[in-house]
Amino acid sequence: MIGRGAADDQARPDLPSIRSRKAAGVFSIVKRRRAGADRTKTVGMGLVGCGGMGRVIPQMVQRYDRRIVTRAVFDPDQRSLAAALKEVNPQARVYDDYRGVVQDPDVDWVMIASWNADHCAQTVAAFEAGKDVFCQKPLATTLEDCLKMKTAWEKSGRKFVIGFTLRFSPHYRKIRRLIDRGVIGDIISLEFNETLDFNHGGFIMGDWRRLTRYAGTHLLEKCCHDIDLLNWLIGSPARRVASFGGLDFFVPENEKQIARIGTDKKGRPAYRTWGGLIDKNPFTSDKDIVDNQVVIIEYENNVRATFHTNCNAAVPERRMYILGSEGAIRSNLLTGSIEYRRIGFRQRVRRLRARARGGHGGGNAVLGKELGQYMLGDEEPTPGLIDALKASVVCFAIDRAMDSGEVVEVGPIWRQAGL
Repeated sequence: MIGRGAADDQARPDLPSIRSRKAAGVFSIVKRRRAGADRTKTVGMGLVGCGGMGRVIPQMVQRYDRRIVTRAVFDPDQRSLAAALKEVNPQARVYDDYRGVVQDPDVDWVMIASWNADHCAQTVAAFEAGKDVFCQKPLATTLEDCLKMKTAWEKSGRKFVIGFTLRFSPHYRKIRRLIDRGVIGDIISLEFNETLDFNHGGFIMGDWRRLTRYAGTHLLEKCCHDIDLLNWLIGSPARRVASFGGLDFFVPENEKQIARIGTDKKGRPAYRTWGGLIDKNPFTSDKDIVDNQVVIIEYENNVRATFHTNCNAAVPERRMYILGSEGAIRSNLLTGSIEYRRIGFRQRVRRLRARARGGHGGGNAVLGKELGQYMLGDEEPTPGLIDALKASVVCFAIDRAMDSGEVVEVGPIWRQAGL
């Protein structure tokens, strides 16, 4: 809802009806109806990696349509396996190796939610077995592995969907519609952040994600779908990037912060409330990722963006502030707020009614529905493998800039990726 009653996607006489020129190259969020869908079709899923996100998306898909059923599961951790059998399908076959899942004749879609460093081998094996693939973000931890996945995908002709959940959030789709309608004219520059609640940050610093050999960098593992959002909204390749970051808070001398804050209502110590399967002390754990990072990106269409992430926020945000030639949009996913204003003497701030809040802004449910439609042959969702590769390329360039302390030209990496 805009202002006092106008629908958020309804044309207004004071707004341009055509898309802004800089947004013209962005992928459409309109789905393509596939003709001749077989309404009697059933689909079998095989889960490779049964952690939290490895269970939630299959649950959402099965909730969308009972013809989609989890038939096989694998996870090296027995606790995750037990949770998958309880929450997803008690009758699913259990394998002691991911190859069993991808070779199972009753599995049509392999759902990969394993450690990021394993995505490449498991996805390639699934394609070679003639399976379609859903993979949680990021695509892989190295450009070499990303390109292996791309080659296997092209050779197989199979379907692939990446778990960029934010792309499915109604929050960001509303923002995209405002941009497409030309509400703010051409995008000139924007700010974006993901500042994490201190307990969320503590979880990451004590989890497997703390090590780049398993997860890749913090930017790639945690923020690659934030970078994907920038690519999607701006609609142009990144030209050059700069970045600075470090591990400055989650260090042994700051362990005293746990005692300073104390415990929550359930008696759980500060920075340890999320638990997790590994759950190391976030201040003394061995780790090689940063806990804060700032980024500057310049795109080929001359849009310039900044991104900021921090793992120890008292006021967590996923905030976006987009400045255009004719107006501005400001939003915060965690509160569900979206507001915009056209430039002009008589213009007022207009606010959209918030319907999606939280870390993913309702994206999980929409992803489950649209992925289910795709599995049954009805709809083709985005994003796919090329979108995932583009986000990875930008992340690799940003982290190269942070490590080197230099401005990095992204063009050579785009050419290496064949994009």
